[in-house]
Order: sequence, then C-alpha cells, then structure tokens
Amino acid sequence: MKINLIKSLIGCSLLVISVAAACKPRPKIGLALSGGGARGMTHVGVLKALEEKRIPIDYIAGTSMGSIVGGLYATGMSPEDLEWAIKSVDWNNALNPANKRKLKNYRQKQEEKDYFADIEIGISREGAKSGTGLVGDHKVMLELQRLVGSFNEQDFSQFPIPFRAVTTDLNAGEPYVIDHGDLAMAMRASMAVPLVFGPVKHQDRMLVDGGILNNLPVDVVKSMGADIVIAVNISSPLASVDENSSVVAVTYQSVDVALVQNTKQSLKMADIVIQPALKGIDASMFNEAAAMINDGYLSTYQLSEELMSLSLPENDYITHLESRNFLPRDIPSRIRFVSFSGNQRTATERLTSRANQIIGEEFNIALVQDLVDQIVSTEEDIQVITYSVESNAEGKGIAFKVKEKQWGPDYLKFGLKVADDFDSNTRISLLVRHHRYNINTKGGHWVNDLSVGSVLSWQSELYQPLDFENKFFATANIDTVKDTRRFYQGIDAIGEYDHKKFGFGLNLGYNPNIYSEFRAGLWYRDESVVPVINNLDFETAINRTAGLLLNYGFDTLEKTIAPRFGYDINAEVGIFDRVQYVSFDGYRRFPFFDQSAAHLRLKFDFTDLVSNNEYFKAYGGVDDFAGYPTHSLLGLNAFLLELGWFTPLTPIDLPIIGIPDLTVKTHWGNVWQRNINIENMIYGFSAGISFDIQDTVMFLGTGYSHDGEARFYLRLGTGF
Repeated sequence: MKINLIKSLIGCSLLVISVAAACKPRPKIGLALSGGGARGMTHVGVLKALEEKRIPIDYIAGTSMGSIVGGLYATGMSPEDLEWAIKSVDWNNALNPANKRKLKNYRQKQEEKDYFADIEIGISREGAKSGTGLVGDHKVMLELQRLVGSFNEQDFSQFPIPFRAVTTDLNAGEPYVIDHGDLAMAMRASMAVPLVFGPVKHQDRMLVDGGILNNLPVDVVKSMGADIVIAVNISSPLASVDENSSVVAVTYQSVDVALVQNTKQSLKMADIVIQPALKGIDASMFNEAAAMINDGYLSTYQLSEELMSLSLPENDYITHLESRNFLPRDIPSRIRFVSFSGNQRTATERLTSRANQIIGEEFNIALVQDLVDQIVSTEEDIQVITYSVESNAEGKGIAFKVKEKQWGPDYLKFGLKVADDFDSNTRISLLVRHHRYNINTKGGHWVNDLSVGSVLSWQSELYQPLDFENKFFATANIDTVKDTRRFYQGIDAIGEYDHKKFGFGLNLGYNPNIYSEFRAGLWYRDESVVPVINNLDFETAINRTAGLLLNYGFDTLEKTIAPRFGYDINAEVGIFDRVQYVSFDGYRRFPFFDQSAAHLRLKFDFTDLVSNNEYFKAYGGVDDFAGYPTHSLLGLNAFLLELGWFTPLTPIDLPIIGIPDLTVKTHWGNVWQRNINIENMIYGFSAGISFDIQDTVMFLGTGYSHDGEARFYLRLGTGF
C-alpha cells in the first residue's frame, strides 16, 4: 500500500514537473546586425539559414547596412523577399552623386559637358558653405522608400518583429537609437557615413552612421528584452599601415580602429557570434551579393550545434511565423491628389504642374519614384524629396516633402582646362561657374561663366521660362572673350594675336522635349584681331554686325563621357547685315558588341557676304584636323567627315582612375577661304586614351594629317 502510494506521488511529481517545463516560456532571441557597407548583404544569408533551422527572432537591432536588412526583415519580409529587394537596387547608381543624364533637360546636358568638379559651394548671407556629403540624399532615399513602402505604423516596437536602428548623435557624442518615425529615414540616418553622406536631422538631433560608436548593437537588443543575443559581425578587418602608407590610408585606419574597438566590446556581450569570412570582399563590392549571401548562409550552418538548442519544433515554428504578419502598407487604388510642403525657393505651382500627370493614375511605386527622380534631376535647388500616402476629402493621395539645399541660394562650381600640344604652347584656364536658381515662381535663373588664364572670358545668361512646364523661354545674353592664339604659316608659328569677341542678344526659345532646344534671337556681335607678336594683318567675318541668330540643339547621348549610343547635334544659322552663315557639328555613336561603339561625325561651316582677307573659324588640333597645330587652319568655309571606333580597355582597371577608354578616328576634309575645292582634301587619323577622373576628363593621344605632321596631345577638361 505504502509502495503504491509512493509510486503515485512520484508519478504526480513527474507530471507536474513535465507540465511546468512545457509551460515555461522559451527564451526571447534577439539579433544584432553590424554595419559594413556592401558586406551587409551577408545578413540575408544568415536570416535564410536561421529560418531553415526554425530559430525564432523576437528582436532586431541593426547599424548601417544591418539596419536596412534588419528593418526590412522586421516588417515581415521573408529572406527570399530580402534577397530580391537587395539585388533589385542599383547601388552604383544610388551612390553616384550625379543625377541620371536621361532625366536632365537639354540645357543641363550642355552645362554638364564642361566637366566641373561636382563639389558645389553655396553663397548666402551667412557666407560660403558646402553640402554635408559627397553623395546626395536623393537617389539613396528613393531606393530606401521603394523597398520600405508606405506604412501607417511608425512605432518600431509594433512591427512584426520589434526593431531599432542605431545611429550616432554628432552633437551629443553618443549613440542614438531610433525606435519610431519614418523607417526609410531611420535607415538613411544609420548609414550616413561622414563625408560620403550628410547627417540626418531627427528630433532636433544631427545623426550619422551608428558604426562610429556602436557598430554591433548587442546592448540595444538586450535592452529590448532579449534573453539570448545572436550577433552577426560582417565589418571589414583592419588593413595594415606602415611608415610608407599615405595620409589617406592612415586617416581611414584611424577611423576604422575606433569602429573595430567598439565591435570587439559588443562581441563580448553576445551569446552566439556569426562571423562570415567574406575573403576578398570589401565594403564597396555591391555586385557580389550572391557570394555574400551564400557566405552568410554557410557560416550560420557551421554553428549548427550551438544554435540547435534554440530551434523550435516544426509546428511551433509555423505558428510563430503565422503570428508574425507582414506589416500592412497604405496603398491607394488611385492617386486622387498630390501636395508639396517644405519648399521655399521652388514654387509650388511649378512642382504641382509636374506632378499633376500622376493624378487619377493607379498607384504604382515606380510611377511615383520616376516623378520624384525627374523633379530632383531638373530642379537644381532641391536636395531630396520624400513622400507618404495621406488622405483628405478627395481620397488618398501622395504628400511630397521637399528638402531644399541649405547651402544656397547662389552656387559656385570650379573647373580646370589644360591643353598641351607639346610644342611649347601650353594653355591653362581656371573656370568658375555661378548659378542662381528660382529668381521667380516660374523658375528663372542666372548663370555666369568666368575663365581666367589663357582664355579670359565672362559669359552671362538670364534664363526665364515663360510657363510652369518650361516649354517656352526667353534669355538675355552677354559674351565677352579674349583668347590668345598663335598665328601659323603652314605648321610653323610666326606670330601671336588676341582674338577678342563681344556680343549681346535677346532670344525666344522652345523646348520640344528634354532632348532638344530651339532658339531664335536678335544679336549684336563683334570680333577683332589684335597682334601681340609680329604685325598680323587680317580681320574676322564677324565685325560690328547685327541680325538674327537661330540655334538648334539635340542631345540623346546616354552619358557625357565616353557614350556608346545617341546623337549630339548643334546647328546655327546667322543672318546678319555683314555676314550670313550656317554651322553644323553633330555626331552619333552606334553601339557594337557589349561595350564598344562606332563613331560618325559631320562638321561644316559655310559663309556668305565676306571677303577673302577675313576669317570665320579656326580649325586644327586633336578635335578636328589632328596633326595640325591647334587653331592653325583659318578660313571662311570648312568641311570635316570623321569615322571612328570607341572601346573601353577593360583589362586595365587602375585605382581611382578606373578603366580608360580608347578612341581611334580617321578624318577627311579641309578649310578654305572663298573658293571651295574638294580636290585637295586633308586626311589623317588620331588615337587616344581618355580617363574619367572625378567628373573631368584627361586625354592623352596622338594624331597625323598628311601635309601636317605627327603630334601628341594632352587635355584635361573641356571648359566653356
């Protein structure tokens, strides 16, 4: 009897223990994702492996790229969704400070050809200042908003998985954790690497990349309530410096030392550490997404034994996933209205006239993104536009929030033009461009170009759109130029002269589309020749003359430097009292193979009402008749046909400079006075290598024309 009683008591005790064990809540698991630039794509592979192992994630905190992957996962995305999202971003374009050329209007495309440094200096009543980052916010924010979508929920604790984005407060000098607000903006703040991106203002704080003080936010996950923290460290290891290292390398290393040190402290607090090797992959290799995701996946499986205790039974894990519903997005069926706020210098009427095209359309994120891209690309005062879905009496629509450049309203850019033919005739000019945008509600702006050096010039244009869509416009122009040139007899320099030009005009214009422009105006123009060395006696065809000037331009090149396809055409007709002329210069690139292109160019000048002792244009040099000295061929009429081949030298990939481009061309034509004679044509060839260096072009080449000689050329920039 006693034995049976004891057995019963033992059985009841075991039953109570087993029930208690079954009812005991499982430990809460947190995930800390480090920053590391492109290497952060590895986090996707880690998440994929954790889901296969049925390991629930209850909290997530991330820094920089870790905040992007972690934030998207926290909204309910699956690892497969994450992989698609990360790979769908054109990171090279998003991190490129320049806007897409195809979105710019014709006027902007022509200004772009002057290759000014992209750093812009703003002038205001407070003095001179610049932007806060080398890479603009615009394209990065567009991509983040596309990935995130539009959520009503702005409390990150209410996400399917509670989430935190880690940043650094520049003024407080301490980490700052974002737990609410716009998710895309929180991600953008967390990845705001100093110098590269400007800081983000949030709750009156100036926030930058969280990796500076907390690159692996284990402590943040613990404070959220995690019992066990899995830390994923994908930060780049320290490089090696010595007494021969450059100042840039030493500076980078100094920053990285602080980052590595705070990461080491965080690793000590983690319960499980996943640290993919990522050999040969640095923070800029966004094109290696597949390899990084695979590395994260395999590295997680290498810790299978440590992770086993955290795994849930299959049915329990399915229940866990089902409870983690995807965060609903606020998506209107149709866009019923648009609104703009935050713009001060850029007129709302102009912005609204551009945005009205999407009213009544079915909501499509690409549609909204394209509109924002177009506006920011053509409205030079705007830094970034964000958007959200809102409701009013008309229904649901898009509310755009505009952030204008804080370093305006006047802007300066600088450039350098160097030309050397290796014949003791080096020409150097410093270039300065001034812009003032949004002088009035229709977007009038003023541009001034100043050149100091071998060419002294001031060119000014007041550009006034006549409608909010900028289809029609008017301009007022002043041009003053003094260009010191050599005078040649054949290919021998026998003197030097100053070619002086002055002109002013009023134009009316029409923009048929963003690729082309037509202008017609009344102009007064004067050109003169002033001898500097030797008494040169000749005159120009443009001599105190007034009349009508017609201009047409067409530009569909896919990029300014080394384009593979598109047209670039400039035509001008002058009907003046002393001279009449037609000028044409156009070329086309035909794409061949994967990266190469054929080149076809036609250029000519024909004049009337002129005398034999005058000249109209100066040819010669690498741009037309290679082998002849620059500006050595003076004449009233000219014809040039050019054929060529362009290809990048992909086997050569140099640091900073990148891949050079090879161009080979042959030319046929001549320059005449009054009597055109096609029987005595000049023919020859040119070849050169060009480098795209920090928004300018360096060209080194050679050329030959029969009756001329072989010459070598060095060019840096082009200039106005």
